[in-house]
Amino acid sequence: MTEIAAIRATLRLTQAEMAERIGLGLRAYQDIEGGVSKVRQIHIAAVERAALALAVERGNPMLAPASVRREALEIARLITG
Repeated sequence: MTEIAAIRATLRLTQAEMAERIGLGLRAYQDIEGGVSKVRQIHIAAVERAALALAVERGNPMLAPASVRREALEIARLITG
C-alpha cells in the first residue's frame, strides 16, 4: 500500500472523496494511488494537508500523519511562546 493509500484508508475516505479534497479528478488520483502515475511530493503534501483538515474537522489529531502532527505542535509552540 502506498503512503497516499494508507493515509486515505486511515481517514476512511473513498478514492473519489480524496481526489475531490486534493483537487484531482478521480482517474488521475486512481493512477497515482495505483502506481500508474508517479507520486510526486505535491501529491503527498496535498494528501497530508487534507488529513490535517479532516483531523481538525473531526476533532481527532491522530488522523493526521505523525510528521504533520509534529509540525503542527512546533507551530503551536511558536504561537504560544
